[in-house]
Amino acid sequence: MNSIERQAVSGNEALIKTILCQEPGLKLAILYGSAAAGKMRADSDIDIALLFDRPLSDNKKIELLTRLEQELGRDIDLVDLFFLNGTILKQILSKGQVLIQVKPGVLAGLVQRMIYNQADMMPYVTRTLIERQQRFVHG
Repeated sequence: MNSIERQAVSGNEALIKTILCQEPGLKLAILYGSAAAGKMRADSDIDIALLFDRPLSDNKKIELLTRLEQELGRDIDLVDLFFLNGTILKQILSKGQVLIQVKPGVLAGLVQRMIYNQADMMPYVTRTLIERQQRFVHG
């Protein structure tokens, strides 16, 4: 990524923080995907994972999407971390960039949830996927 692209990403990050800091109940905001990896293209959307003190309602999600898309001039993909588990949570936590963390233990709590999920559930998910693959391949 060249310096102009990096400045654009930094500007987006600052604007996202400014918008989201005004939201009551927000505990954590993580930028992930191509924006966090520094691989945004002109047609890339911006992926943001949010954790509020309660699940994000559909109306609130639409309100946030509308405001962020208008301010940033890009499509936005919002993910609610309140109930999220599995591979997408692992991807967000391992490759994402924390923009806002209201309390220090919030991120640690999500990492703990991810680790428990990876240890407890993912072996079953993996086994099920392998069985499905075998049935598909061998009929």
